[in-house]
Amino acid sequence: MAAAAMPILNGDHAHGLIAQHCRGLVELQAAVLENRDPEPLRQMDDHLRQLLHSLLQFEPALDLPEGVNAKRLAKTQRRLAMVRDLDRLRERLDVAFLPQAPEREVRRLKPVLRQLKRERQLAHDHLGEALRSGGHLEQLARLQGWLRDPRYTALGEEPLQAWLLEWEADPAPLLLHRGWWVAERREELAGLRDLGVCLEDHGDRLDNLPLAGASARQRWRQQLRRGRDLLAELNDLEVLRKAIDEQLRDGIERTVPQLDWLMEQHHLQCWRQWRDLAATLLAAPQRRRRPLLWLAEGQERSGLGQIRAGLINLAGRLG
Repeated sequence: MAAAAMPILNGDHAHGLIAQHCRGLVELQAAVLENRDPEPLRQMDDHLRQLLHSLLQFEPALDLPEGVNAKRLAKTQRRLAMVRDLDRLRERLDVAFLPQAPEREVRRLKPVLRQLKRERQLAHDHLGEALRSGGHLEQLARLQGWLRDPRYTALGEEPLQAWLLEWEADPAPLLLHRGWWVAERREELAGLRDLGVCLEDHGDRLDNLPLAGASARQRWRQQLRRGRDLLAELNDLEVLRKAIDEQLRDGIERTVPQLDWLMEQHHLQCWRQWRDLAATLLAAPQRRRRPLLWLAEGQERSGLGQIRAGLINLAGRLG
């Protein structure tokens, strides 16, 4: 009879995440500094953001060396995000809008494109300084030292499966964020941007946990990713429109009216999709069924799947 597999511990799971993202940062550094292709920068931004979330999310399970400071790594991540944001703005123009705009309007946008290029180069120069800085390299070195000889707290020695709900929990309830209730386009934009960040943060917490076989969690994760993408698109369109408007003497509406119309139509389409998604996620049946479905899935993995049907039926009556 085969021996039962040893459970994965909280600390070991966090160790694997930190090791994966540290390795990615080291492997991508040269390509990002060369600045020939935006893809390595995108990957580095993802690795660094997820490393930060891993350190913060699993901090109670880890006995990290003195001097490891997530705030220092966050400073570098902000530099990465700035360059990546500028890449997205240029991609929006090149892929989504310029091919549909009249040639005369494309010519009028040349000063805008030059300015975006200058800003992107400046942002990358600042990023290079951050990646080469002693503070950033020291943080990676200390983490790599800990990875070779990891130390955990008592919680780090507990089985991961028994603590999934706690690791998933948000510091603030996601569905209570004020941004869900913004009902008009171009109102309370800061609240929508902040909600987009919260969606990404919550999604990163889920990405740090094993979701194989957990169909309800997988669907929730996909919905969060969709919401994050829609809010990011709305924000990018606002930033891009403002940047173009400020660079054109007569403004965007008079100088490039067809482009302005295209951007407005895309903004309206994204907004409608976002409001439909928000209404679905905030609906009472969805909110009530989700935690019960997750509990049922967790009990099923523990060998108590017979309670699943009862929980789902109860959720249906509550809805």
